[in-house]
Amino acid sequence: MSAAPQGAAEMPMHDVQRSVRAPGAPGKGWRRPLVGMRRVMRDVLAGLVASIALIANIISFGALMFPGDMSVGAPTVIWAMLIGTCICGIVIALTTSLPPIAVGIDSPTGIVLALLSASAGAYALAHGATPREAADVIMLIFTITTVMIGVIFSALGFLRWSGYFRFVPYFVVCGFLAATGWFLVAGALRMTTGRQLTLSGLMQPWSALELWELAAALAVLAVLLGIRRWIKSAFAMPLALIVMGIGGIVALRVFGTVENVGRWYFPSMGALSPWYPLAALRADHAGTVAVFLPEMIAALVVSLISLITKVSSIETVRQTAGDLDRELRGHGLGNLAAAPLGGITASLQTGTSRLLEQAGGATRASGVFCSLTLGAVGLANLDLLQLVPLPLIAGLVFFLGYTFILDGLWRPYAQKAWLDLILAFAIMAVCVRFGYLTGVLAGVVAACLMFAISYARVGIMRRHLTRAQFSSYVERDAGAAAYLREKGEAIQIYWLSGYIFFGSSEAILERIRADIEALPPRRVSYVILDFSQVSGADTSTGASLAKLRHFCNRQNITLVYCALAARNLAALRRGGFVAGNNKVFEDANLALAWCEDQLLAKAGLEPGKGQAAFEDWLQQQLGERVKATDLMTFLERRDLVASQVLYRQGEPADTIDLIAAGNVAIDVAREGSDMLRVRRMTTHTVLGEMGFFRRTPRSATVSADAPATLYTLTRDNFERMRRERPDLASAFDDFIIRTLAERVEFANRGVAALSRQRQ
Repeated sequence: MSAAPQGAAEMPMHDVQRSVRAPGAPGKGWRRPLVGMRRVMRDVLAGLVASIALIANIISFGALMFPGDMSVGAPTVIWAMLIGTCICGIVIALTTSLPPIAVGIDSPTGIVLALLSASAGAYALAHGATPREAADVIMLIFTITTVMIGVIFSALGFLRWSGYFRFVPYFVVCGFLAATGWFLVAGALRMTTGRQLTLSGLMQPWSALELWELAAALAVLAVLLGIRRWIKSAFAMPLALIVMGIGGIVALRVFGTVENVGRWYFPSMGALSPWYPLAALRADHAGTVAVFLPEMIAALVVSLISLITKVSSIETVRQTAGDLDRELRGHGLGNLAAAPLGGITASLQTGTSRLLEQAGGATRASGVFCSLTLGAVGLANLDLLQLVPLPLIAGLVFFLGYTFILDGLWRPYAQKAWLDLILAFAIMAVCVRFGYLTGVLAGVVAACLMFAISYARVGIMRRHLTRAQFSSYVERDAGAAAYLREKGEAIQIYWLSGYIFFGSSEAILERIRADIEALPPRRVSYVILDFSQVSGADTSTGASLAKLRHFCNRQNITLVYCALAARNLAALRRGGFVAGNNKVFEDANLALAWCEDQLLAKAGLEPGKGQAAFEDWLQQQLGERVKATDLMTFLERRDLVASQVLYRQGEPADTIDLIAAGNVAIDVAREGSDMLRVRRMTTHTVLGEMGFFRRTPRSATVSADAPATLYTLTRDNFERMRRERPDLASAFDDFIIRTLAERVEFANRGVAALSRQRQ
């Protein structure tokens, strides 16, 4: 057996076969044009199916926008919607991040435009305009609104500001989808029988013709549901619709009568009138247009909210993520392109986009074909709906309604997210009763309230400790440290976090009051509030802090604020909270150190000064076996002035220093030349011992922040003490070990306390 060519093991089998195929042998390249043709046919058929539903919707809105005496404007607005949908649809289909997309008149925006049309028409007629002139004014207002939407949407998209508008809760999307499904079902019923989807509308006596019409539409629904469940071919639904359409036409011609055949088709669109906005611009229209500027802005806002919600809905249905900035840019550019050519605003359609998928559309081309069909109908004045039996369209709309209701409500039910399901039903009901905009706004308000309640339950108290569990960065002598541990409950420390608002500000008072009242009376002397993790606060915080201040004053407790941001500090000062018995510090360490100093001063435990006091403290640390005066012979006295550096970070650690009087600061260098103060050592404490015994360089810079007196044990004197006085060296070692053990033990308690607070 001959060896395989080098690298063949790494090649896929079909590549290996291709590599050894004889030149000129027939391959699979001939199939590619067929695959491409099939894809194009799928997109064309899907676009045609979706366009029929869009045309029906446009005709409905045309009648709604220009009813009664103003019906003279209906052919014009239908033409403008067809052209606007064509131009916007092509731009959006080619730029969308969620293909395939179908575009049509947006229902919430269309309703606002219908109300605007009624107001502007009445205003124009009252000022002497004819119905034709009033219709021209209304169309001009629609065009300017389209330009406004195009400009604002484009600006938001190009500036990438969509993140400011992205908040659409999941249950709002579910309710929006379910409400869309309900409206589709109601529209299909009204389309078929003329009845409203209400209890009174359904309870009216049914004629035989109405029952036949409804049965025909439901039969179409049943066929489409069967295709969805059992047939996976992308051509199945379009071909089924074509077959049912032809079959319906034949059946009506064979079995129908002259009197009832017309009821099985949509009414004719009639002759359409093109709209030329640039030719309609007249100076005497400016005043009327300016009067309705607020309503035009309202249409813009509604269009924005509707687009955001529909993008979220499509993302939910398709389980994908879209780019809202890209959608805003596409919609903005599409509207700007449509307005000068006579088109009025259009937006993506969730229902028809879903229909594109169901009908086999898989690429951007299906949305483009759908839009081109609408443009052709408008330009050629083609009465497309007169060619399709009404039950076929109604059954298709029933199918879409069922799909949307299932998409909106099934997922929270399957996930047993009962609260989301209840809220989705509620949003659906509000949308059905009061409209999409009211439903979405109600959902956002409900989500905000839920967030406020949940956030308030979590609370803003990030951590609560006492001085018995957590110390400041000041190292004190053993007696003072023992007293602070024993009386640590006198200092209560609260770390706050997040945004303090009306739902959580009162919790500050309630929590602190409960903690204090759980202790014996007069046990607490200081309450420290750390605001370092507080991002902001509303005005209700001031009222809660006022109550807290009054409570602390009655208990003779000093309220201490620390780490306040400039804006929060200014608000507290304006409210009078930082005054009298209240203190403000830059951080919790400074605040806690001040409280410790005050507590020790009240107890009279300030360390003694002078040589005698130092020797007494040293004798206590060494024990009774040796004398402190003997150790003094091995120590060298050093007197430091303020700001004098004792030693610097990185220098050899060859001394141990005992502080006889004053304080020293310990700073650690950070990146650059910045220094971070990590500790302060007070009278009768030890420093430098870790580096000394580990024989490592100094880990920090030590300097005096006030005049201080130190006694230094050099390495030479320490070695001499070991040789000459091993008993004294042993006692000194015990003192250092005990000091380190106490520090580690207290640090462990602090770490344990912090860990418990995080859980």
